[in-house]
Amino acid sequence: MFFSRNTFAALLVSAAFGTLPSSAEMNHAAHELGGMATAEMPDHDRATHMFEGTGTVIAIDITAGKIGLDHGPVPALKWPAMRMAFKVGDDIDLSQFKKGDQVQFTLHKVEKGAYPIVELCEASGLEVVPRLCAPDGDQMPMPNTSGN
Repeated sequence: MFFSRNTFAALLVSAAFGTLPSSAEMNHAAHELGGMATAEMPDHDRATHMFEGTGTVIAIDITAGKIGLDHGPVPALKWPAMRMAFKVGDDIDLSQFKKGDQVQFTLHKVEKGAYPIVELCEASGLEVVPRLCAPDGDQMPMPNTSGN
């Protein structure tokens, strides 16, 4: 039997915490892995399953829990800029957003199906600000690209 690196790592972490949850028991919406919240994970771990992007809201369906975005490229996924509808996590309040809003979003890697948006917040521009929407509110410092 062969396991991917991510599956093997998840099994090791689960074994270390004394649990082996089934896929249905895993709380992807809360970004938990073996009891450790995403906010507590080192950034390199977050980068393997969380992908950030920016876009403009083009549609919202609160009842279905979906948002339509005209988003920019998502280099980590090799996605070009395009218009897409995304399912959002249960903890995202879509009533806070309206058509035309500039937003930053975080997609969560899943084994099968479309990647859902698990973090969503207003953005002031089209550049991704690392961890802008993270639940801990701890933004990564922006590198100085001005040469000063």
